[in-house]
Amino acid sequence: MKVLFRLIILTFLTLHWGHSLAKETCYPEFEISKSKISSQLTEKSEDKSVFIYFDQSLSMQGYTKDQPGQNNLYVNVIDDLQQIAENVGSKTYYHSFGKTIKPIKENKIAQVIKPGFYECTGAASECNNQESKIHLPFKMAKANPDGTYIVVTDLFLADNQLVGGTLGQLTKPLKSILKKGKSVGIIGVMSSFNGTIFDIPTREGGTVSYTEAQKRPFYIIIIGDQKEINQVKKNLEEQHFTNPEDKYKFSLITSTPVLQNLNDKKLISEKSIKNISNADKFKFDYSPENLAVYKLNTNQKRKLNFLINNSDIIVPGSTGVSNFKIKETLWVSQEPKCKNINWKKSKFEQLSKWEQNENNLKIQMFKAVSLKKLFRGMRYFYVGEIYAEKPGTLSEETFKEWSIRPSEAEEFKDGNPVEFKTLNLTKIIKILNSVANNEFEPTLIASIALDFNLTK
Repeated sequence: MKVLFRLIILTFLTLHWGHSLAKETCYPEFEISKSKISSQLTEKSEDKSVFIYFDQSLSMQGYTKDQPGQNNLYVNVIDDLQQIAENVGSKTYYHSFGKTIKPIKENKIAQVIKPGFYECTGAASECNNQESKIHLPFKMAKANPDGTYIVVTDLFLADNQLVGGTLGQLTKPLKSILKKGKSVGIIGVMSSFNGTIFDIPTREGGTVSYTEAQKRPFYIIIIGDQKEINQVKKNLEEQHFTNPEDKYKFSLITSTPVLQNLNDKKLISEKSIKNISNADKFKFDYSPENLAVYKLNTNQKRKLNFLINNSDIIVPGSTGVSNFKIKETLWVSQEPKCKNINWKKSKFEQLSKWEQNENNLKIQMFKAVSLKKLFRGMRYFYVGEIYAEKPGTLSEETFKEWSIRPSEAEEFKDGNPVEFKTLNLTKIIKILNSVANNEFEPTLIASIALDFNLTK
């Protein structure tokens, strides 16, 4: 009896599976593009070496001197950076940079938060504190892309450092870094400051200094995988920046601002299209190729809006996506029943439109070609593939309020500001993003299908 029962169950499952496969023959022949996204935020990686570079230019000295009534986040953050680096990698190497890169012994790291670290008693031409060649750590990161690189600097760059060959010394290593799948995280921290800000450009073309600032941002630049970048950011947030008055900003320079493909983890559901589940004979499932398929009967009046949360597709802190492309195909059959179905591809190339706000991406299916223009009593099969087509500019807006143009610098200084801004900061972010955007490739974020009868 038990054997007979098992045979009955087995026969039922076989027939059911065969019926399911038979249903697939109702679909037209097509191929779904494969996702090429490899998430750097979650993937596991072996411990890597961490290389830390401290800007030793004299303009950094003011961060080490307490300003009465102000929170010295520079001293606090640098004091903990050694432990944070150990959480990221297996071995940490320390350096200073100015005109050149110099190694720092591990037992000498405490000197970085003391004013004497930024002083030089020798001839100016022999001192390492007279300029800040920030391209040097980038060059090292290019040579050994498997490591994680942390650069601490005021990021105060003059116009002549952002043009011609000097600019190329920064952008060429960055291009190589991004091509190898790495990213650049920039954490800006507003800290107390008690010292001199040098090389502020004037209207006449010279430079002046300023000593009245009580606050000034410094920057932690992390070069590596997004996983390591976010780990450093998380550790800093947990150990510092806990006071609501603490001001910090984060931006991610990356050629891969798309977080994930929604089909890979089956994040598309029947709720992704609002109010569709109340349609007649509605079914939702994934095909063996992970294509999200909606099956239903509908009339010509139905609105089909496919909604995607920006947080599901955009890497946090990145430029985001400013333009999307919908690759879509529509098939039609005069016979709605599977037995006699004969699919013919329609001539429509653009059926849908998209719009995006700060929260969502909305795909308005059949907005360009309305359902009212389709023949009733027919069966249709629609496939839409949504691509991120062009990066956005979100990261440029992040640091805008901390940035000042060279043409505004002297007038800004003459106003005796307590909180001093960073020269050319927005321009720097734009330059870095431009390099990243040149490496961007259109990325598939979602694939959906509609299998529907258009009722009379």
